[in-house]
Amino acid sequence: MANLFVLNVAGMVAPLAADKNATRLIGLAVSRLAGDAAPAAVEVPDGDALRAALFTRVAAGEVAAADAAAELKAIDQQVADATRAAKAEPAVLLLAGEPATGAEIKRAFRGAESGTSVEVASLDGERTGAITMFRV
Repeated sequence: MANLFVLNVAGMVAPLAADKNATRLIGLAVSRLAGDAAPAAVEVPDGDALRAALFTRVAAGEVAAADAAAELKAIDQQVADATRAAKAEPAVLLLAGEPATGAEIKRAFRGAESGTSVEVASLDGERTGAITMFRV
């Protein structure tokens, strides 16, 4: 038994697309619903530049050496958090009103019955649609 995924977009009478591959259909849904608006990439701050600026402030007497240690730890944490966020898969659509990655949309169908639909929308919520899974 195989799965068939069907994409319906609000305002259209007939289904927009159907595919046996959920990943391809989700990609098509992203392009049709979101258009050219790609998810914003997370910018990783330049840790070396932030540290150099801190050391310049310490040398100028603006920041005490004791306070600089805490600020260095904060800079390291900020860079580490941004690096993790940049590596994470970005949200591509809204799934039931919440930002979701392609993998999360696929998981919505795991173990579901034939005919299960999930509501999807562009990240700005302007264009909506539904993806329905049928077991064939």
